[in-house]
Formats: sequence, structure tokens, C-alpha cells
Amino acid sequence: MRNPIISALSTPSFLFLLISEFFSQFAMNLLNFVLLIVVFSISKSNIAVAGVVLSFTIPSIVFGILAGVYVDRWNKKNVLVYTNLLRALAALPLIFVSEKIFFIYFLSFLVSFVTQFFIPAETPIIPHLVKRKLLLSANALFSMGIFGSIIVAYALSGPLLLLLGTINIFILVTTLFIISAIFAYLIRLE
Repeated sequence: MRNPIISALSTPSFLFLLISEFFSQFAMNLLNFVLLIVVFSISKSNIAVAGVVLSFTIPSIVFGILAGVYVDRWNKKNVLVYTNLLRALAALPLIFVSEKIFFIYFLSFLVSFVTQFFIPAETPIIPHLVKRKLLLSANALFSMGIFGSIIVAYALSGPLLLLLGTINIFILVTTLFIISAIFAYLIRLE
């Protein structure tokens, strides 16, 4: 019998979902960490940094459950594509105005708000991509992908910021969201 992990990974749409998820999570966590560093470097204030944390935390508290109710009724693939594109559009202005703290708060809030629609579309799409006997393996791989991308994003955030600079890191984040949207678009629902 074929290894279920290999079988899940050899399902093209599931593999596209994993790749999309990796780029999306990497972009989101890279953005969150870099914004903390950027705001502190501008303000030299822990309170200002707390504002960034609040700007990406409040939307999950206020809108998370409500977003899930709507996403349950929508096409999950389309939600993944459009939310990644919207997050790319929301991150794009940071390339030009990364020195304005309140604008950073607003854009961080906006990205987090859109993410509340992205999150409930991720996992529920898996049963539509793999056979029932592969669900356990697919869910395990998906979880490993999420946590792996978080670790990689936080580990590379500082070095990438030093290497690329503020403007280029925001270009990278925007590009990663677009790449994620492309891979989500390639998903074929069965």
C-alpha cells in the first residue's frame, strides 16, 4: 500500500493548497513581525509597538466568528484567492508610507480583517481535495505547513529586514500574497 502522506502530496490540488498556505502564512507572519520592528525603530516606544499588536489582534476578536459564518456559505477556493489578493493590495501601500505609524496601524488592521475571512476557508477545503482515506495525513501535513511557515517567517524576519530593507520587505510580502493567490487559483475542487 502506498504511503498516505505521499498520496496526499501527489494530489495536485492539495499540493497547491499547501504551497498557497505556506506563502500566505509566511507573508502574514513576516508582515506582523516586521511591522513590530519598523514601528519600534520609528517611535522608540513600546506603547507604539503595542498599537501594532492591537491592530492585528482586534480584528480576530471582533470579526473572527462573524467572518466564519459568511465563509461557510461561500466558495472556499474563491475566498482563498480573493483574500490573498486583498491582503496584497492592503500591504502594497506600506512600500510608500512605511514611516507613518497610524497608517501602519490602519493597514495592519485591514490585512488582519481580511485574514479573518481567509482563516475559515483554509482547512474546510481539504475534504474537497483529497480522498476520505487521506484526510488524516492531509490534515497533519497542513498543520505542519502552517506551523513550519510560522517558524520560518519569525526566524527569517529580522535577517530579511536587514538584508532587504524596509521597502523591499514590503514588496516581498506583497509578492508572497500574490504567489499564494496564484496557487490557490490553481486548486481544482472535486
